[in-house]
Amino acid sequence: MVSINNRVSYMERINESHKLKAFYYFLLGKDLAVLSNTDICETDEQFFKLISSIQINDKTAFEKIYAIKSRSNPTKESPAPFINDDYLIFCLIIGISKFSIDKTWIKNILSIRNRNVTTVTFENALNENYSSTSNQTEVVLMYLYLCNQSQINNNLLDSSYKSITENITLLENRNDFLILCAFRAYDIIIEQKEASEGSEITALKNFSRIFPKRIKILSWILQAVIFFGLIYGLFKLPIYTPESVEFIEKYNYIFTLLGISGFTLLGNQIPFFKNKSQELLMRLFGYPKELIKGQQPPI
Repeated sequence: MVSINNRVSYMERINESHKLKAFYYFLLGKDLAVLSNTDICETDEQFFKLISSIQINDKTAFEKIYAIKSRSNPTKESPAPFINDDYLIFCLIIGISKFSIDKTWIKNILSIRNRNVTTVTFENALNENYSSTSNQTEVVLMYLYLCNQSQINNNLLDSSYKSITENITLLENRNDFLILCAFRAYDIIIEQKEASEGSEITALKNFSRIFPKRIKILSWILQAVIFFGLIYGLFKLPIYTPESVEFIEKYNYIFTLLGISGFTLLGNQIPFFKNKSQELLMRLFGYPKELIKGQQPPI
């Protein structure tokens, strides 16, 4: 991995390019609005709009840019310049996957690109083959971070860290796309890295995810037991005397109104009781109070 000084010097150079700066902002999750007033060409403007549509999750805006790009159907015999634009293709793949757009066109574009490790990585990302040893793992990590973070795991973080730290010629190769992905991936590894799989910390995190679901099931069981207990108790009530039956029949309409009101009130309060019963059980079993609100599963 490059030194901090070299990284700072490199980033100063990147700031001179609107496109590279916009791409790095995309990796950082920063708003591109601060770059919108710059004097840029039409191609870069489309690139900015493409990134913005992904950032704000605007499928319609993405499809407008995609429709313009997908009108071009280059071939190996007559390729278009944009097919080897790693920044554009990477963003297109993210948007296509994120918004569930047909992959036929982009697969054709990948098939006529220069056959290098970045192209192979793009193909594998598109096909959800994230663990291939042919991948540039730092690129895969950035793809998942921007598109599907649930697929990021310790193995990917470990392999990405190894790939980045062992690449002693990262800056010398002058591949800005890979350099920017490596820089941002390295930061993400530091932010998200867990202890090794199977460790006590990982086990506790897994337990923390599972425990609220088990409490929910236990709460349902207890509520069912209480309900059937009440029903059983009603059947065991003493037989009414003739005087009691006559009194109930005389004022039956009052009891009916009270019953309807009671059931309505009870029905409105059931979600509240469910939430409170689950919270009570979690606290009874020692679950941290400050985590209950965020971890308690929805009813």
